[in-house]
Amino acid sequence: MKNLYILGAGGFGHVIKDMAVQSGKYTKICFLDDNSSKAVGKLIDLPNFIDSNSCFFVGLGNNSVRLELINKLLCLNCEVISLIHPSAYVSPTAKLGIGCCVLPMAVVNTDSVIKDGCIINCGAIVDHNCIVNEGVHVCMNAVIKANNEIASLSKVEACCVVERG
Repeated sequence: MKNLYILGAGGFGHVIKDMAVQSGKYTKICFLDDNSSKAVGKLIDLPNFIDSNSCFFVGLGNNSVRLELINKLLCLNCEVISLIHPSAYVSPTAKLGIGCCVLPMAVVNTDSVIKDGCIINCGAIVDHNCIVNEGVHVCMNAVIKANNEIASLSKVEACCVVERG
């Protein structure tokens, strides 16, 4: 078991912490954040937390900042994890990138590709043969119908339906 450091102690960071606690996979779970008294350090302190017993997740809702920080972590040779809630379904034929999360009741269906730094939020559905490019946020209960490609850094708003193809 490793220590998990979540970059960002805001609302989304706390959602990630809740999922991580429920998983039971981490020795300790801490925040790094420049503006929170709940954090064990600031983002500038990041190098002090890098070791073989640590892994990281960027818990920020801003798509471009999230992707930028994931890339920074990778450049520092950090282990960046993805999280899948146990109530979510991710097809065994789907591919999930680095630093992604699939939240409760979400679906990532057959042969879909979710690239690095994506959020598949509560109840969202990514149907078969879709490509969700880097840094996308598919909001709660949004549906991406089959054979779609979503542009990098996009936000598919809550309850929106992206029609097939």
